[in-house]
Amino acid sequence: MAKVQAKETVTSGQPISRDEILSRLQDPAFMLVNVMPKETFDAGHIPHSINLPVAEIEKKARQVLPLLDREITVYCMGST
Repeated sequence: MAKVQAKETVTSGQPISRDEILSRLQDPAFMLVNVMPKETFDAGHIPHSINLPVAEIEKKARQVLPLLDREITVYCMGST
């Protein structure tokens, strides 16, 4: 599996650092959502993140993100 590093994610309009993401991966109140296509996700992603491709958000968000009381942070592969 390819190693993926998050540089910065925006949640509630505020950036969140890579270190904060990594420190919160085990936090049950935190959900990390990868919006890359499934093939890209399968090639490498941040551990414990779930995949919800941008093209499928409207159709599958309610199934994939049923716990809306959690803090949801979304990321995609960006340029380095």
